[in-house]
Amino acid sequence: MKKNEVYHLVTVDNGMTDTASILRVFSKMTTGSLTSDIKLLNYYHEVPVNYGATISSIDKDSVELSVHENQAVVIKHDNSTLIKSMHFPKDLAVHCYAAYVNPSKKIAVLHSFAYAQIRAERRESVRVSVTQPIQVVFTHESIRIVGTMVDISGTGISVCTDVNPEINTNQMVQLTFSLMGSPLTVQGTFIRTLTDVSDQHVCIFQIKSGMKSDTIIGKFIYQRQIEIINELKDGLVTD
Repeated sequence: MKKNEVYHLVTVDNGMTDTASILRVFSKMTTGSLTSDIKLLNYYHEVPVNYGATISSIDKDSVELSVHENQAVVIKHDNSTLIKSMHFPKDLAVHCYAAYVNPSKKIAVLHSFAYAQIRAERRESVRVSVTQPIQVVFTHESIRIVGTMVDISGTGISVCTDVNPEINTNQMVQLTFSLMGSPLTVQGTFIRTLTDVSDQHVCIFQIKSGMKSDTIIGKFIYQRQIEIINELKDGLVTD
């Protein structure tokens, strides 16, 4: 997931004032004048990694946190995280960078704090990236294009193709693919195409699934979430 799909930075007053305001909240948490309710948020392979954390110490503009080891691993991978608390301005979180992370000791030292709005949480359902090659065929009238699944949720699917499809926005298509050994055919609405530097085209569809496909897609997403969390636990995320 690209950073601009996860969050965008927001200025409330100005950079220095906002940072000072954020650090004041952290300081009040350490003294007990504010409830410590920090939760950290990262995304790995589209899956949210979201655990609570507690402040260990504050040194000028850096904050040391005691964190969950899974969160520490993905913070080390991203070199950043998002912080959520009810004490920040309404609907805003805080973005920051990592100065030091030690997953085995469950420590993260964070700095460069700025307010942020989390875009990814506005999604209707969890989306997971797909690592194994899953073929997807989408058809509309005489158009038939074969691609590879990029990611999937209960309401959408992205497909990578070599061909830029001649399909209009909001056009209905039929998508055929297999998950967990079960062949599925679902109706979809074409949203848009994104083209990368290698001339690969990622076609994004909103899907309308039925009871059978809902069940299978749900099981597949749950399985991917378990695989991703196990990958984190096994320490397979590297710098």
